[in-house]
Amino acid sequence: MASGAALLGGGYATEAARAALDYGFREIGLSDIVALTVPANQRSRRVMERLGMTHDLANDFDHPQVPEGRLRRHVPLPIM
Repeated sequence: MASGAALLGGGYATEAARAALDYGFREIGLSDIVALTVPANQRSRRVMERLGMTHDLANDFDHPQVPEGRLRRHVPLPIM
């Protein structure tokens, strides 16, 4: 079994996210989907943007259930 480090950059996250979006839109019939990440998680953000999700700085927010710190700020990226 490969380690997590060996899988980084292999496109697996993009492939899985694409399948989840396809399922949400085609099978469930959702009209939009929003993914969340934190500003420091650039890899996740790049995956989301690669899939057509867009970031609007005005929608960033501090999650009320996350304690103060680097994980409190959230970046939503919707796709419709």
